[in-house]
Amino acid sequence: MGLASNIQRRGGSAVYYVRLAVPKKLQPVIGKKEIWKSTGVREPKAARIAALPILAKYRAQFEELAQRQEPTPGDLQAAVWRHYEAVLEYDRQERARMPTSAQIATAKDRILADIQSGAVPWSDDPGVQLGAALDIMVMKDAPAYAQKRRAIKLAQVRKHLATGETGAIEWAADAVIEQERLLIEKGSPAYRDLCQKLQRAEIQALERSEERDRGNWSGTPTDSAVAPADPTAGRKKAAPGEGLWELYDRFESEKKASVSLDTWTQNRVIVGLFFEFIGETSHVSAITRKAVRDWKHALASWPVKALKIKEFEGMTFRKIIEANKTIGKPTISENTTNRYLSAIAGFCEWLLNNEYIEQDVIRGMFLAIDKKKQKVFPYSDDQLRTIFKSPLLTRCAGDDQEHKPGDVEIRDWRYWLPLIAIYSGARLGELAQLMTADVRQLHGVWIFHVTREGSRLKSTKTDGSQRVVPVHSELIKMGFLDYHAAMAARREAQLFPELKPDTRGFFSRTPSRFFAGYFKRIGVKTDKRHNFHSFRHGVADAFRAAGYLDEQHGVLLGHAKATTTGRYGIMPEGPLRDRVKMIEAIRYSLMV
Repeated sequence: MGLASNIQRRGGSAVYYVRLAVPKKLQPVIGKKEIWKSTGVREPKAARIAALPILAKYRAQFEELAQRQEPTPGDLQAAVWRHYEAVLEYDRQERARMPTSAQIATAKDRILADIQSGAVPWSDDPGVQLGAALDIMVMKDAPAYAQKRRAIKLAQVRKHLATGETGAIEWAADAVIEQERLLIEKGSPAYRDLCQKLQRAEIQALERSEERDRGNWSGTPTDSAVAPADPTAGRKKAAPGEGLWELYDRFESEKKASVSLDTWTQNRVIVGLFFEFIGETSHVSAITRKAVRDWKHALASWPVKALKIKEFEGMTFRKIIEANKTIGKPTISENTTNRYLSAIAGFCEWLLNNEYIEQDVIRGMFLAIDKKKQKVFPYSDDQLRTIFKSPLLTRCAGDDQEHKPGDVEIRDWRYWLPLIAIYSGARLGELAQLMTADVRQLHGVWIFHVTREGSRLKSTKTDGSQRVVPVHSELIKMGFLDYHAAMAARREAQLFPELKPDTRGFFSRTPSRFFAGYFKRIGVKTDKRHNFHSFRHGVADAFRAAGYLDEQHGVLLGHAKATTTGRYGIMPEGPLRDRVKMIEAIRYSLMV
């Protein structure tokens, strides 16, 4: 069989090469009319084989580039505007992180308290004294340092723009080309033009930052190259102090205590997607029923965990949805869509109540979900029997072999968390974060105090989730108080010291993953209908079986209004006895 015409020797070389013609449209981008690539072999038969992956690689590259489009003026204008807004958003976030006078004073008091208590030795060593002083100085001077850094950056960008230097901004130009799939050759006049426009956007943003340093947040771009693209150009702009993010910050400050810090963090991400959809510089009047409706419809095509998927990195909300038509990642469920709507609902209600908008834009927008289709189910008696007779809860083969029978008794969090869960109904996160001090006697009764008090890392789902739950007598029979006493004797702050908070401050990440894997291994978890939360559903059923109404046992599951009892863990003896009686009504035949 003869060689294909694109497999040839080159010049006097004995080695065979692959020769490919570059499509005419792509020649300005690739910079060549044809490509020669050595196969590295001299035998014709071997050359045919070696050429296959080379041909496949370049053809795939040509195909990918062919899908790119020549940039329109609108594409470039939108990219420049996004860069301008991104620099300003970073500036806003940086200012929000700056320590306040109260925080600096608190830090001073904390250092003095640590010195007085002996936690931090205060000697004649100037290094120790200087370190403490520097901590306060850095906090105090942070705004000035940031202002100086921005001034240096502004001078540098202006100089680069004046001299035609683009090296420091090329990362942003490359990102635009990749994310928007534009057909722009690196180093070409079009590439340099894009870089210079991005530099002009950065200069405008840094000039706005200088104005903010003087207390003026109303500035707008003075460079004609930095302006919103057509989709937002016609929209009414926000008045000074009434930008969408400024209003949301005001809303959050007024409602800060209503939900956990983590919920605020998650909601800000979702709200950011909504603002991007309607235009982040838009007037608040852009939040209409039509805008919410259109966003809801767009969410039907929003990929699951889209912001964590590498293929979507740096893309806008709409670009991600468009790109996913090709990539094909699964989209979010109806429940998740409702959660996204819930994230903006409180803000929209606040806007309505404060007369920033004139209609209830959320009413009737939530998707109808069949509540009979319960997502998580309680474990059956057979499943509970499998769990609590399994090696982990009896004797196993040891660490990483918990699902196998053996002679090792595990008696740390892996043993106690499931047992406490089925005799309290508490959430996994509430149990994993328990401190040793949260287990104590009240009126002669041992209790779990589920609370946010005691550590800045602790959280509860709502204020009403803070509560007092008596320790079930079965847990005491199993030796839980002995375990607690051992932790107290070791002066452990955490009841389960092996559990460490993750990057978001949650103690539940490790046990959640562990039990998901363990329950699969022993055969009680085959889908999402059963997980650790199934214990909580089982406890609710146990209360109902004992004749208690949901309104009665809600206080033990954290489904009640916030009270000082929940926060401080102090309650009269009579109501506590009622709770003991209710907890003791939880019974499992398999445990007898």
